[in-house]
Amino acid sequence: MQETLDNENVAKLGLRPCAHCGQPTFAADNESRVFCCNGCMGAYAMIHELGLEDFYALRRDAKPSLSVARNDRIAILNNLEAAGVAIHHYPDGLCSVRLAIDGVHCGACTWLIERVQPTIHGLKSAQVRMSDSTIELIYDPSQTNPASVSHRLSRIGYALSPWIANEEDERGFLEKQRWHWTGIATAAFLAANAMWIGVALYAGESTGMTSTQATFLRWIGTSLAILATVFPGRIFFQTAWQSIRTRTPHVDVPIALSLVMGAVGSLVGTISGQGHVYFDSLASLILLLRVGRFIQFRATYQSSLSVAKLLRLNSVVANRIEPDGSWTTLPSSRLKVGDRIYIQPGEPIPADGLVRGMAEDDQTQLSSIDMSSLNGESKPMPVRAGDVVLNGTTNLSSPLTVQVTAVGDATRMGRLMELVRDATTHRTPWIMAADRVGQWFVLVVIGLAVCTWLFWFTVAGSNTATQHTMALLTIACPCALALAAPLVLTVSLGRAAKRQIWIRDGNCLEKLATPGKMWLDKTGTLTHGRMTVLEWHGDRENLAHAARLESALRHPVALAIVDFATRQNAANAIGLPTETAAETKVVDVHVAMGRGIRGTIAGHTLCIGSQRWILENGIEVAEPWRGLESEILSRGRNSVWLAVDGSVVGMFGLGDPLRADTVSTLRSISKRGWKLAILSGDRQEMVDRMAKELQSEGVLLETALGEQTPEQKMKAIVDCKEQTTGPCVMVGDGVNDAAALAVADVGIAIRGGSEQSLHAAPIYLANQRLSSVVGLLDTSKSVVLGIKRCFIASLIYNSITITLAITGLIHPLIAAILMPISGLTVLAMAMMVRSKY
Repeated sequence: MQETLDNENVAKLGLRPCAHCGQPTFAADNESRVFCCNGCMGAYAMIHELGLEDFYALRRDAKPSLSVARNDRIAILNNLEAAGVAIHHYPDGLCSVRLAIDGVHCGACTWLIERVQPTIHGLKSAQVRMSDSTIELIYDPSQTNPASVSHRLSRIGYALSPWIANEEDERGFLEKQRWHWTGIATAAFLAANAMWIGVALYAGESTGMTSTQATFLRWIGTSLAILATVFPGRIFFQTAWQSIRTRTPHVDVPIALSLVMGAVGSLVGTISGQGHVYFDSLASLILLLRVGRFIQFRATYQSSLSVAKLLRLNSVVANRIEPDGSWTTLPSSRLKVGDRIYIQPGEPIPADGLVRGMAEDDQTQLSSIDMSSLNGESKPMPVRAGDVVLNGTTNLSSPLTVQVTAVGDATRMGRLMELVRDATTHRTPWIMAADRVGQWFVLVVIGLAVCTWLFWFTVAGSNTATQHTMALLTIACPCALALAAPLVLTVSLGRAAKRQIWIRDGNCLEKLATPGKMWLDKTGTLTHGRMTVLEWHGDRENLAHAARLESALRHPVALAIVDFATRQNAANAIGLPTETAAETKVVDVHVAMGRGIRGTIAGHTLCIGSQRWILENGIEVAEPWRGLESEILSRGRNSVWLAVDGSVVGMFGLGDPLRADTVSTLRSISKRGWKLAILSGDRQEMVDRMAKELQSEGVLLETALGEQTPEQKMKAIVDCKEQTTGPCVMVGDGVNDAAALAVADVGIAIRGGSEQSLHAAPIYLANQRLSSVVGLLDTSKSVVLGIKRCFIASLIYNSITITLAITGLIHPLIAAILMPISGLTVLAMAMMVRSKY
C-alpha cells in the first residue's frame, strides 16, 4: 500500500477543534467531543466541575494554547525569595507576590482565573494584569503557597513562573500614573464647581441678580479657573516653555496661549466687571486636556511594555548542578559564566554554553537540538561533546550537561533582542512628517491669533480682541486634525482584533497601502514549521507498530510518525489500552541518537531510522528500496526506513509542507503590485526547491535567499529599504526573524513560531492564516482613503471655523461647543471605513 499526502490533502485531514483549546485534532466520526491532549481533557473536566462553563461562551473564537506547569517551575516557586523574587509580607500575616503567567490571551481567561480563585484554599486574591502577562497573588502562607496555586491553575491551562520586575521602571510608572490621576481629579473638582458657579451666573442674568452677588460669584469662578490653570494645567505650560526654549513648535503652545488668554481675560473681566467671564469653559477645557494627556501616557507605556516583555522572554528556568552533584532550580538570569546546568529533553536552553560529555574527545552524538527558533532550520541538529548550544533553542532527545559561556544580554538571543529594541526606537518617516505638519499648523494658528488680536484691539478694544482670539485658539485647536488618523486606525484595529489579527502599531496600515517589496521566511511562514509525514510506503499494520515504538520519544520525527498514524487511525496506533495491550507492549527499546530506534513488539523486532541504522542492524537493503529513497530525496524530503524481523517493510517521506493557502496568497499579493522574495535560514537547496515549486504554480519571486543568519536577514532588510521606493515588509515567525521584523517598515508575525516575533513585529496573525496578509493589504488602502477623507473634512472645518472666528462671528462659548462636534463628525466618518480582513 502507498499513501502520499500532498499540500491539498494536508488541508483536508478531517480535523476537529479540541473542546478546550480549539487546536485541530483528529477524531472519529462518532465522537461528540475531542481533546488534543490529556491536559485539555483535565482542564475541561475541572472547569465544568466548578460550574464555570461560561468561560467558553466568553472566549468565543479565541484559541489559547495550553500551558503546563513543569516540575522545574514548581520547584522554583517553592523558594521564590532565593530566586530573587520579592514577596511582600503584611501585618495580618498575608503575603503578596507578582508572578509571570503563561496562557492568558483574553478577558475570558482573566474571568476564569478570578472564578477559580475562591476554590483554592488560602488564596485571598488573584488579579491578572494582561498588559505585561503577570498575576498578583495574595495568600495565607499557613494554608497555601505559590507552588500549590500554580499546580491548581495548570489544571485549567495556565502556568506560573518567576517574574523579576525592573523596580526603578515600575516605581517611575506608578509615580507618573499617580501624578496624572491627581491632576485629573483636581481638574474635575475645580471644573465641577466652576460649572455650578457659571450656572448660577447665567441664571442670574435671566432672573435678576445684584451686582454684589454677581461680582462675588465671578471672583469665586475666576479663582477656580486660575487654580485649574496653575495646577492641573501646568503640564501644558511646561511643554510649551520647553518648546519655546528649543525653538521647536509644539501643539501645546497654542493650548498654553489659549489657557493664558482665558485666565487673563477672566481675571480682567472680573476686575473690570464688564464682559463675559468664561471661567467654567476654561476649567472644563483643562479637565478634557488632562484626560487626553493621560490616555497618551498610557498608550506610550503600553508600547514600551512590548519591548520589555520581549527582553524578558530569554529568561527561563534553569537547573544548576552544584559541586556536590545536587541541583538548584533558579531563573536563568541568576546563572553565571562557568556554571554547569542540566537540560532535560523538551526544555529550552537557558544560556549559551558548551556541551560536556564523559570525555571531551568523545564524538558520540549526545542529543539533538531544535534550532528552528534561531536559524529557521527545520531539521534537528545533532550535538556532541564540545559543541556550542545557544539560548533560545530546545533540547530534543536526551539530557544534556552544559557549561555556561554567556548569559542574559551577552547570549546570541540577548544580542538579537537588543537589535530589536534599537530598531523599535527609530522614528519612521511617517511620524516625522506628521510632526512637521503639526509644527506648521501650530505656527500658522499662533500667527493668525496674533493678527486677530491686533486687528480687533485696534477696531473694538482689548475685551473684544481677547474674546475673538480665544475663540480662534479654541476652535482651531488641532484636535480635529489629530483625531482623524487615530480614530480610523482604532476602528480598523478593533475589527482586526475580532478576527484574531493583532496590530500593535496602526501606522503599519498606512504603510501597507503602497506596494513595495515583501520578504517571507520559509519555515513556519510559507510552511507549517514542523516535520510531517508526506509519504508512507507500507501497510497499515506496520504503520501501527511503528507508531507504538515511536510514541515514547519526543523527537520531531517520532512525533510526525505518531501524528500521521493517529490521523490514519491505524489500528488505534496510540489509542487506549485494550485486552491485547500485553501483546503490543514495547520492550527492549534502544535509541541511537541521530540514527534511529529499535524495539520489540509482540515478539517482532522493529528498526526505524536512517539507512545507516538499518545497515548497522545487519538488515539487507534491496535495490527497489534504495530507488524509492532516491525518489523521496529528489522531492526534497527526508527518508525514514522501517524494518521488521530483519526485512525492510516500509519507508516514510518526511518534510515541512507548504501551508494550504500559501500559493493562492502569494498570487494575490503579487497581483496587488508587490514584489515577493524568500528570506530563510534553511539550506539553500531547500529554499531553491521551494522557490521552483512556487514558480511552477504561477507565483512570481524576485529572489530566494537561504542559509541566512539573523544578522544577514536584518542587513537584507536594511539594504532593501535603501534600494526600494515602496515599503519593505518582512513576514516571519521565529526568533531568527525578530531583528528583521523590527527593522522592516512593517513586520508581520505568524503564530506557530517563537513568541518573540509577536513582540518584535507590530502585526501578529494569531489566526495562523497567511491569507490574512491579503486582507491587511486591502484594508490598508481603505484605511488610507478613510484618513484622507477625515483630513479633508477636518481641513474644511478648520477653514470655515477659523474664518468665522477671525471675523468675530463665533463667540468663545460657541467655539467650545463646536470643538467636540468636529471630533464626533470624524468619529462617524471613521466608523464608515470598510475593513476587509
